[in-house]
Amino acid sequence: MDIQKYYRQAAFASLNASIISCIPIFFLTAVFFAMHLSAKYWLYMLPFALYSMTSYLLYCLDKRRSIEAFLENPNGKEASLLEAKTVVLSFLPAPSLRMLIFDRDGKGIGEIRDEKFHLVRWYLPYFLDKLYAKNYGFYNSSGMLQYVFTLKGKTIEIKNKKGKKISKIIEKKMDQPSKSIFAYGENTIIMNKSLAFTDYRFEKENGQPLAILQKGLMPKEWNRRFAKANIPLFSINHGLSNKEIIHLYALLTKIYAYKDH
Repeated sequence: MDIQKYYRQAAFASLNASIISCIPIFFLTAVFFAMHLSAKYWLYMLPFALYSMTSYLLYCLDKRRSIEAFLENPNGKEASLLEAKTVVLSFLPAPSLRMLIFDRDGKGIGEIRDEKFHLVRWYLPYFLDKLYAKNYGFYNSSGMLQYVFTLKGKTIEIKNKKGKKISKIIEKKMDQPSKSIFAYGENTIIMNKSLAFTDYRFEKENGQPLAILQKGLMPKEWNRRFAKANIPLFSINHGLSNKEIIHLYALLTKIYAYKDH
C-alpha cells in the first residue's frame, strides 16, 4: 500500500465510522419516540452525532489528501521493513491499532495491526479493553506475517510467524512518568518521553542512542507525499541488529495501542 492508497482507505474507514455511529442514533430515536420521553433525553445522542460528524469531516479531508498526495518514484524498489532507518507512521481509523509503516518515498513497507477486530470495540471503553491480552501482527509489505506481539499488562511477548516465543519484554516499575525501562534477557531499553508525551527517545542502559520517535516538522521534500500535520517520524540508528529493531517496533505497539486511532 502506498500513501495514496492509505489516504483512500483511511477516508473509507472514516466514512464507515460515521455510518456506524448513526446506528445508536436511529435506535435511540425510535425508543424515545415510542416512550414519549422529554427533550432532555435527546442529549444522549449528542456524543454519537458529534463523532459521526467528526468522522465524516475526516473522510472529506483524507479523500482530498488522496488526490493531492504526490508519490515519488512509484516503480522504484521499496526498502525492506527492517532495513529502513527512517519511516513514517500512519494510522487507519479502527477500534484497535492499525499502524501502517511507510518509507521516505511514500511506499508502504509494513503494518502492525490487532489480530482481532470486533464491532463492539468501537464503543468499548479503553479501561475495559485493556483487561485482556492483545495479539498484534507485524506484517511486511506483501502482507505476510513476520512476528506477533502479545501485550498484557507490563509485558510484551514476541513470537515468530510459526508461533514460537523468541523474547519477552518486561516493563520495570518507575516513579518518573517521563521515563520507562524495559528489559529483555540481559538487555535494557530506556525510553525517555517529552513533557507533552509526543516525542520518545530510546537508548541502551549505557546511554547509547537506539531510536527517536517524534512528531512535528519533517523534511520539506516529504510534505508532498505526507499531507497530515504532526505525523510520527521514527528514526532508527544505523548499526542495530534485526533483533533490536524488532524489539523497538514491539515498544511502538505498546505506545500506540490506545492512541492516535
